[in-house]
Amino acid sequence: MEVTGAKEGRPVAYMSAHRIAIIGAGPGGSSASYHLRKFARSTTDGDEVLLEITVFESNPYIGGRTTTVNALDDPRYPVELGASIFVEINHILYNATRDFGLSSIPKIYEAGPESKYELGIWDGGRFVYKSVRDDDEDRSSWQGWWDIAKLIWKYGLAPIRTRQATKKAVGDFLKFYEEPIFPFYKIQDAVSATGLDDYTGFSGKEVLERYKVGEQFSREIIQASTRVNYASNLGAIHGLETLVCMAIEGAMAVEGGNWQIFNNMVRTSADEVYLNTTVTNVHRTKRGGFSLTTSDDEVNERLASHFLGNDFDGVILAAPYQYANINFTPNPHTNAPEKIPYVDLHVTLFTSPHRLSPAFFGLESAADVPASVLTTLSTEVSEELSEKRGVDAVGPPGFWSISTLRVLNPSTDGFFCGPTSNCTNFSTDEDDTQYLYKIFSPSPLKASFLSSLLGFPYTPSSTEENDPLSALPKSDVTWLVEKHWHSYPYELPRTKFDDFALCTTSECEAHNKQEWMWYLNGMESFISTMETSALAGMNVARLVVDACELERRDVEEGRPTRE
Repeated sequence: MEVTGAKEGRPVAYMSAHRIAIIGAGPGGSSASYHLRKFARSTTDGDEVLLEITVFESNPYIGGRTTTVNALDDPRYPVELGASIFVEINHILYNATRDFGLSSIPKIYEAGPESKYELGIWDGGRFVYKSVRDDDEDRSSWQGWWDIAKLIWKYGLAPIRTRQATKKAVGDFLKFYEEPIFPFYKIQDAVSATGLDDYTGFSGKEVLERYKVGEQFSREIIQASTRVNYASNLGAIHGLETLVCMAIEGAMAVEGGNWQIFNNMVRTSADEVYLNTTVTNVHRTKRGGFSLTTSDDEVNERLASHFLGNDFDGVILAAPYQYANINFTPNPHTNAPEKIPYVDLHVTLFTSPHRLSPAFFGLESAADVPASVLTTLSTEVSEELSEKRGVDAVGPPGFWSISTLRVLNPSTDGFFCGPTSNCTNFSTDEDDTQYLYKIFSPSPLKASFLSSLLGFPYTPSSTEENDPLSALPKSDVTWLVEKHWHSYPYELPRTKFDDFALCTTSECEAHNKQEWMWYLNGMESFISTMETSALAGMNVARLVVDACELERRDVEEGRPTRE
């Protein structure tokens, strides 16, 4: 357990303050906390809404899927284990990066000096596309390959039609941030009002056909993007998420890790933060509030010491309902969040002195192997596998993507060697070079696969069914982290989405009657990104502050506020 208190200078919560519990400190919960405080200070009547915000997080860190580890266990080399990039049109993340004074970096991936190609798309038999290395340090890694001028010669008008479709869909989505759409009680209402159900109700394949985007470009380029971003082929992902994958202009990341955005959001807004703390029970009290219990007795004692005990006026659940394992009493009524399938994503981060082997890809020269490899399906298997999921969908490549994140030189990185410096201890040996890789796959990688990928000899010491990466020689794989995520939902075509309100009565469902319990993760099956999670948090924060203002007016005018 870690407990932190209010930041110095933050207004003290008085007895009249609304006490709000946020369960989950990923992008959604962090944004909810941040925007609760922000909106509370800029109310319509000019009087600040007094809030006491308490955040609970089961992990020992803030940020959810935006978490970093240090390659080679060296703090010079932080690397994203989860969510890696956002783009300029992601207004919440972009503005927060600026407001918190965080530095952003456009180069998410790096090609070694000997690499001719920065990125390639492989169908398990051949490279269908390669992007020549771009040495412009201010140019986004993704923007380098999504260059219409380089694509038109091969794919005709398909890239232009894709960009037009993407621009239209993104333009409609941006209406979610503004009146009259914002704030919205139901995702469904916002989707219908903007016409985005014309995209979410159909597969990516169907939407691209509607816009007359050619099959070859769809399969070779766009499907490579849906596979790396959502582990899905075009028949198993809805059209809006498909186009979101192509809205990559201005891609960036926060230097040192995107988690810093959400850590700053929470640390500058919440009164108390409980990390390593799992909420187990949420009980609706007779006064209309909520009593919370956690799995940590020390936290429960601390909550009980509050003059209101462990009672809260409102609860925001910012974690998938089906994985939260919280006992709600009473249970949410018929609008309980739908149980939906989540992607089983295996992330493998490792360093090695070896570059990707040309033999693995059927090539002769190491210079011809792209530094990063996305995957797609060949025409022979595309139709058959288009709608499948997971291991059944990955096809001949066997993995979703391989990225060279950085080229490391541990003995010299971060050190300055000038004319007056003593550089005799600095190694210039090429053996010092380490390549930092990230692989997305639908199942755990085997040691024999990785040895083949990197081109070094290896004989399994165990059976083929049990061939762990940890068995590889330390000289060949110098550092290794494996992570299994329920990373995001399968973004299947749909037109119905979970509401923000968690209702325990039919009256709440029918009339949007406020019960002070909200759910953020319904946004995930609409669009699953850091930005849309943050938007869900911002939207609910606005609804909460509006409800607080309304309740304050009711009190002032002598009307009852809770049943």
